[in-house]
Parts: sequence; C-alpha cells; structure tokens
Amino acid sequence: MTLAFTISGVLLLLLVGADVYLTILDDRPRVGPLGDTLNRSAWRVGITIARRVSRTRRHRILNLIGPLLLPSLIVVYLVFLTFGFGLIYYPRIPALFRVSENFGEPSFWDAIYFSGMTLTTAGFGDITPQTRAMRILAVSESAAGVSLISMTVTYLLTVYSALRQKRAVALSFYHQAGEGANVAGFVAHHFVIDKFVGLEGVLRTAARDLQALLESHIEHPILHYFHTVEVYKSLPRVLFIGLETCAVIRSCIDEEAYPELCRHPEVRTLEASARHVLGEFVRSLSLDADKRKSSAAKFEESRRWEARFVQTLRQLGEAGIATKRDREAGWEEYRANREEWEEPLYRFARHLGYDWDEVTGDRDLDYAADEGKQKPRTQGGGAVGGNEKATI
Repeated sequence: MTLAFTISGVLLLLLVGADVYLTILDDRPRVGPLGDTLNRSAWRVGITIARRVSRTRRHRILNLIGPLLLPSLIVVYLVFLTFGFGLIYYPRIPALFRVSENFGEPSFWDAIYFSGMTLTTAGFGDITPQTRAMRILAVSESAAGVSLISMTVTYLLTVYSALRQKRAVALSFYHQAGEGANVAGFVAHHFVIDKFVGLEGVLRTAARDLQALLESHIEHPILHYFHTVEVYKSLPRVLFIGLETCAVIRSCIDEEAYPELCRHPEVRTLEASARHVLGEFVRSLSLDADKRKSSAAKFEESRRWEARFVQTLRQLGEAGIATKRDREAGWEEYRANREEWEEPLYRFARHLGYDWDEVTGDRDLDYAADEGKQKPRTQGGGAVGGNEKATI
C-alpha cells in the first residue's frame, strides 16, 4: 500500500513538472497535457455557449476565457502538487511525523492538509516531519511551491506584454484601413500627389510585426485564447489586411504606372510572411480540416470576390490611382490569391469566434468598421456571396 501511494504521488509530481516545462519553459509551440486539456476544454465550452447568443454577447463571453485560463492553470498545478506530495506523506503519517493531539487518528485529508500548508509555506506546526527524508521532502515541496508561483507570475507578465504588442500592431493597421477592413483605403492612405509615399516602409514593418506575433504565439500558445471584443484588434483582421493588401497591389494597381511599388520586394516579403504565419496558426490549432467545397459554394465565393474586386478598383480610381488596364487579367490574379489563403483564414477566424463579414467587410465595409453594430447590407451589384460564411 505504501509503495502504491508513493508511486501515484511521484507520477502526479512528474506530470506537473512535465506540464510546467512544456507550457512555461519550453520555447517550442507546445503545451503540456494539463494546460492543453484546460485550454481546449474551456474554449470548446465557451464557443458552444457563444454561438447561441448575439454577436455582442458572443465577444464578451469569449473575452472572459483567456484571462481566466492563467489563474485556473495555476490552481490546477497547485492542486496536483498538493495531492502528489500528500499521497507520498499519507502512508507515513503518523509514523514519521509528529502530529498534534487535536487531530486524533490521522487521515488522508490530514496528509493533504499538511501538503497544502507546506506547498504554500504557511505551515502551522501542528504536523511536523521527524525524519531526515521527510524533512527534505517537505523543504522540496516548499521550494516547488515558491518556484511555481514565481514562474507563473513571470509567465503571466510575459503573456500580457505580448498582448500589448498585438494590440499595437492591430491599431497601426486599423487607422490606415479606414478604421475597418478597407484595404483600398489602406493603399490610398499612402498615395500623395500622384505617387506612393512610405508604403514600402509600412509593408516592411507589417511583415516584421507579423513574424514577431508568430514568435509570441509559438512561445505562449495561450495567446490564441485571448479573444478581443474589438474585431480590429484580432489576428484574423490583421492577417486579412496584410494578405488583401498584397493581392490588391498585384491585381488592381497599374504596374506600368507604379513599377516601384508593384515590383517592390517588400510586397513579396509581406505576402510570404502573412501566409507563413497563417499556416503556422492553422497547424498549431489543428485546423487542417477537409478543404473540399461544393460547386455552389465556389460560385458564391466567386461572386463575392468579384464584387470586392470591382469595389476596390472603384475606390482606387476615386483616389486618383491608376488601376490595372487588363481588368480580366487583374480579376484572375485577384481570384487566384483569394483562393489560396481565404479558406485557412476563414477556419482560423471561425475557431477564434469571429464572423467572416466582420473580419473582412466583404458584404459591407461599414459593417466591418462598425464592429458588427449594423446589420449587413448588400453591396452594389447585388453580389452578396459567401452565405456559408455569414455567421459562426
């Protein structure tokens, strides 16, 4: 019996140690079994509830999950450590301990009590170890408790620092994209007196910021579960603007009129970085689902993309920017770009609890800019498209 309790306690301690290493210390995109189970279970419950309520309430519900996961994980660690050491102590109480007379016959819960008091360094002295081995074990437990709390506090501070960085990156896109998902406005924002000013630098910074965000999420996978109420602060919106900007530059802007922009390597760098980041997010969250679509769905997507393409051309023209002369070739290039990255981005946005329309503004740019407060309106030309992506 003593051996069985001891082995069970040691296994619990090893489980916590492995989970702390994988979740907090390891810099690879991995989470320990305890942290991963907690994160996925809490998110699954939250998203199931959120899909049954209004959009505003959905965002508020999902916004609660991330901040609660960190303290919940700390509690799980403390409970597992308490029971792990308690299982080791139990068969050795009272033989190897001095127990206060008030306890009577020591029980399993007395061992858990002593373990908890030792782990939190709040021991009252009513149970004290009497042998060298038990004293060393008690000291080790106290050190484990102090170390765990210190590491988790440091981890928490690092996570919130990464969240601030993500919000700063999102805000830089937000103000340049018409406070929404207006990519044509994002490009036109840098068009001054018949030439583009500073856009290459913005694209370079955007690529670097996306790479930094990827590294933050690799080191701290829990960041995926911090759902922002403001859609413009979300990763799907940031990735959409980056990818759509590259698609618009390649397919809508006249290459002969602005060769320095259309052929600039920063466009290729941003496109490659955004696609890589998106691919890593999809893989890390296990979102590689079946990609097959019906012909009806493809037809609806094509109509929606074409409506967005025509709208973009019109906005660029109104800003005085020369657009692609061969509209058919431009449309084919735009469609090919959308086909390559929209499906994984849609799955990523859906997993994080965002509607496709509020992320992209494909139905109505004002709808995306107003964070979903307005009802979606059909764009000119009657092409709504993407009905399968209208709601979560």
